[in-house]
Amino acid sequence: MPVPIRLTTPTRDVLGVLLEAAAESTPTYGLEVIQATGHGSGTVYPILRRLESIGWVRSHWDETETTGPRRRLVELTAEGESQATAALANRQRPRPILRWIEAL
Repeated sequence: MPVPIRLTTPTRDVLGVLLEAAAESTPTYGLEVIQATGHGSGTVYPILRRLESIGWVRSHWDETETTGPRRRLVELTAEGESQATAALANRQRPRPILRWIEAL
């Protein structure tokens, strides 16, 4: 089945963070994804919304008693985890520059 989204570098970065969180069986929230990827909120949150709209991610409000604003936790669904793993494994790796120069 083809990947229903365009896998840009920021999308791959977000998926990588979500896969790490899934490996630890802990949901994460947007600010953690922003900090881990180095991408801004204007990049990360639209990606998370798109991933949720295609069923790769589910989100819910954090109900724990904390100070500050509520957090919206996100985590990969089972389908999202398998699709993300496959998508990241199948990406083309760039050729090393040295080999490219030698080819000239």
